[in-house]
Amino acid sequence: MLKKREMTGLVFMTVSALGFSTMSLFVKLSGANFPSFEIVLARSIVQTILGFIGCALLKVYPWGQKGVRRWIFLRGLAGTLGLSMFFYSITQLPLADATVVFFLGPAFTAIGAAIVLGEEFTVFDGFCSFACMAGVILVSKPQFLFSGNDQNEVVGNGISSADGPSELKRLFAISCALLGAMMSAVAYVIVRKIGRGAHYMVHVIYFGCVSIAVSTIGMFAFQKPIMPHDWNEYLMLILVGFFAFIGQCFLNQGLQMAPAGPGTLMRMNDVVFAFLFGIFFLHEYPDAYSISGATIIVVMTSAMGIHKVYSHSKK
Repeated sequence: MLKKREMTGLVFMTVSALGFSTMSLFVKLSGANFPSFEIVLARSIVQTILGFIGCALLKVYPWGQKGVRRWIFLRGLAGTLGLSMFFYSITQLPLADATVVFFLGPAFTAIGAAIVLGEEFTVFDGFCSFACMAGVILVSKPQFLFSGNDQNEVVGNGISSADGPSELKRLFAISCALLGAMMSAVAYVIVRKIGRGAHYMVHVIYFGCVSIAVSTIGMFAFQKPIMPHDWNEYLMLILVGFFAFIGQCFLNQGLQMAPAGPGTLMRMNDVVFAFLFGIFFLHEYPDAYSISGATIIVVMTSAMGIHKVYSHSKK
């Protein structure tokens, strides 16, 4: 029974990765017209509306039990901060670069779950996590390690330029993605701590409500709001929220069913989806480093998940 439940959780995490990757694609496309906090706000509004509809259909009390509300709120706040920084990095970097840096988060989560929750973290888990981070470096090719490889790269909102953004601006965007990864790890560990104490739809509601408040403040304090001009732009923002909702539902349910370490590392499949979307929709073509890194990530995350299931079955 435990094996089946955990395997289902890992499948849910993979579906979640697909949902969030599709969301990231629409964030990238929307970033040509809207500031990042406004995209976060649009996502949050759609996610919250769908969350309340889901709670009504499933007959779930949207505000959860009193004993876990503060933890759900903290999960929503950590997730919101991580999301805001991730969306900014998407609008400033190529989609694959932003995605792979942000998805150092699962490695942080595995370590955090071992420290805070006492979940098992073996030498093999450490090796897989280290290999995943090495794969991320190969995929993202930070300039200070891979200088001079290719002076023409896709930057910003998909514009290819020999000059590119300033190194300082690029490093700031990468730092935002990295900080977002750390905040997402905090959010995932909190979800695991809460466990089955709150329905996954309650997490969606809290995340959406906190995101609305934080993104509204950020939009007016740090950026200039821009009204959509036609239905295509409205649809783009709505799709960001819709696919975020799909990803969020499967994410929270998967985290409750699978161990935090391998469960969140399964979301590293976002990297693969990001490259596929980059090739077919954004015309961003990976080089040998990127292909090698993506291969390492897929193999290591799969090995870690299988190893966890095998270990539990032996016990």
